[in-house]
Amino acid sequence: MAPLSKLAMRRRIGALRRLSEMLGCDAPILVGTVLSLWCKLAFPALPKPFLPYSKPLADEPQIKAFVVVLGQMSFLEATYWLSSSYAMLSDENDRKRLAMYFTPTSLTEGLLDGLAGQSIDFGRQSFMDPACGGAAFLAPIALRMREVLAAREVSALNVLKHVEKHLYGCDLDRTLCELSKHFLCMALHAEIQETGYVPSFNVYPANSLTNFAACLGTFDVVVCNPPYRKMTAEELEPLRNAYADVIEAQPNLYCLFVALCVRLLPIGGRTALVTPTSFLSGQYFRRLRRFLIQNTDIEHIGISRDRQGVFIDVEQETALTVLRRRTEEDRSQVRANISVVSGTGHYTSVGECTLPNAGAVWPIPRSVEDVALLKRASLSKFRLFDYGYRVRIGAYVWNRDKRPKFESLQDALRAKAHTAMPLVWSRDIVPGGIVRLEGSSTYGGAHRFVDLGDKEHTSVVTSPCVVMQRVTSNDQPRRLVAAAVSPRVFDTYGGFIGENHVVVLEATSDKPALSPTMLAKFLSAHALDRYFRCISGTTNVSAFELNQLALPDPRELLEAAASGRSMDEAVSLAFGFVSEGWLDKQTMVRTS
Repeated sequence: MAPLSKLAMRRRIGALRRLSEMLGCDAPILVGTVLSLWCKLAFPALPKPFLPYSKPLADEPQIKAFVVVLGQMSFLEATYWLSSSYAMLSDENDRKRLAMYFTPTSLTEGLLDGLAGQSIDFGRQSFMDPACGGAAFLAPIALRMREVLAAREVSALNVLKHVEKHLYGCDLDRTLCELSKHFLCMALHAEIQETGYVPSFNVYPANSLTNFAACLGTFDVVVCNPPYRKMTAEELEPLRNAYADVIEAQPNLYCLFVALCVRLLPIGGRTALVTPTSFLSGQYFRRLRRFLIQNTDIEHIGISRDRQGVFIDVEQETALTVLRRRTEEDRSQVRANISVVSGTGHYTSVGECTLPNAGAVWPIPRSVEDVALLKRASLSKFRLFDYGYRVRIGAYVWNRDKRPKFESLQDALRAKAHTAMPLVWSRDIVPGGIVRLEGSSTYGGAHRFVDLGDKEHTSVVTSPCVVMQRVTSNDQPRRLVAAAVSPRVFDTYGGFIGENHVVVLEATSDKPALSPTMLAKFLSAHALDRYFRCISGTTNVSAFELNQLALPDPRELLEAAASGRSMDEAVSLAFGFVSEGWLDKQTMVRTS
């Protein structure tokens, strides 16, 4: 039987949700019942799980069918789907609070393969997962321990005692801890059946961020897919002293977990992490980047660009990072090996790159061709400021602003609006185009003008500028979608307001290095779009990342453009790519 697709499994889990609601069963009871039936069929030597069980639920055909489906999968794939079922059937607020989004088997195995390549000994070293969830790492590590020890002719009883002594896990959710411990028993079922010995695995419900002070520096290998979400001020306050060297503004929870994973290691120990890519470039991860450069050798970073194919109900790029703990040292930069990782966990090396300290973004190549681009761009000291522009974000939030709104200027005049100012929306921006802002909205029912009243407003843009879409993704043909604002907008209305999904690049002098029209075309060049993809780990086109863009010398760019070349050619020449044939390679990539 062919394996079921993710969509088919989600549908089955949705049917289980409706069944549990009808019978009044919560997620722990449903998962505990499925686990008991599965073990009864396939793992008869194990004791009953320490999870609730429902006989009426066990008699339901849908439950029995789900157990059959699990039995037809590989063991690790089945454990992934059962733990994911628990997450998907839990209360939505609890799921978000605990960030229950588990690592697919393909990425787990790929990351562990990478560790094995770094001389990690699964038959000797200790392993820890401080956010173990549904044993996505613990179970495959136990299987690798078993395989290595069996090859060394270690007895079944000693295999069990080794895993019991060398494998540790922790999670806030008690049900997930019990699920993880039973998954470990299932992974070692043959040894348990042979010896009759049932290990007491070291998997405990606790808050790793606060409970592990006595364990720092004690685990040879730490693996983790940490929870990721913004932290509240209340939960952050008791952690400030312990994590002061990585906390900046309102940090993401996974930032603290990354620091914890490093601290749990002795010098020479390694950690393997599955995280969002936002720490590579985000403004509020600057301290974390400095911490990692000072305290670790960044041995490898894998980038999974499959935004929709990694985590259930989450769309994001994913980083798979291997770090080696070292004695703290203040270094200006480090080198790291980079790979692109497919949704199936296959690694394709794209070379080595330099990661700067001082909190700057880490440019990470997404393809082999990007390596030459980043090498050249890293030599440039020019940024948007040197072109005579500053970055600001549109201040108008349509669903919060209570001021009068109008679909057309005529409507505003009829209402005797004191100061009717036009709005620029993200949808007005066409790559390399001109934003003209007619007197009425071209979108039926959408408002074009807002009445500011009699006060002066700093949110009004009055200088020549370029506007950009603030939210884009790597799935789109362009990440940098920019257009110049027509001078007629300023002549007619005196300025405009950008809504908060618009980025404004505003001229800081009467004579910037490039006119807004030329700047919009410049930002639409393929080389700049590729470079931005290498420094941006989120869907937001942030002011911080735009200010970090390495740009060619504006004088050399103008000279190249004045010779009749296209903007793509001018940018490549100014960066120094033409002699290397980089532009030709990129043209082939885009047209293939």
